Amino acid sequence: MNGRSLATLALLAGLGLTVLIAADRLLAGRIEAERQAADERALLDLLPPGSYDNHPLVRPIALPASELLGNPAPPSAWLATREGAPVAVLLPVAAKGYEGPIRLLLAIRPDGRLLATKVLGHRETPGIGDRIEPARSPWLKSFADQSLASHPEAEWRVKADNGQFDQIAGATITSRAVVSATQHALQFFDGNRRLLLGERSP
Repeated sequence: MNGRSLATLALLAGLGLTVLIAADRLLAGRIEAERQAADERALLDLLPPGSYDNHPLVRPIALPASELLGNPAPPSAWLATREGAPVAVLLPVAAKGYEGPIRLLLAIRPDGRLLATKVLGHRETPGIGDRIEPARSPWLKSFADQSLASHPEAEWRVKADNGQFDQIAGATITSRAVVSATQHALQFFDGNRRLLLGERSP
């Protein structure tokens, strides 16, 4: 093989390497964008389409440690806005269920009313406790529009405990855990509005 052939091979190899690097960078950007979009769909589906125009997950809000949220490590919250105005805070909270931790995500309006709730994870009994999942029961929807002002503190219990909230039949412990976690998340929101809504001190 003469020098010209080697130079041609080296040139082709260099071009091939350049194309591979460019393709890798292009695909990496696309893959990251798709991953971010999937994360947004998973977390932001609590919010009505078109109700916000920012990308909440890009700027997570670091939360202080708090027993109210039931998390061993300080989690993050996210703020959805429209034209710069707060629309909802997405706040994770955990509770001790019958079979283990129940992880929830609450969307809370700026006025403290609950917009929606979803289950992020649990190990509750199939066919009974798993009815906290919206696909299995509309029970979680009963919390929409509730706030700390909706009921005195003592009423934030299931009806079996003389409270105001229905419980899932056969899953009272699970129901208690979700009601308590919801109340605690609203209490955390109420005590940390400035942080969560991005308000500046006067």
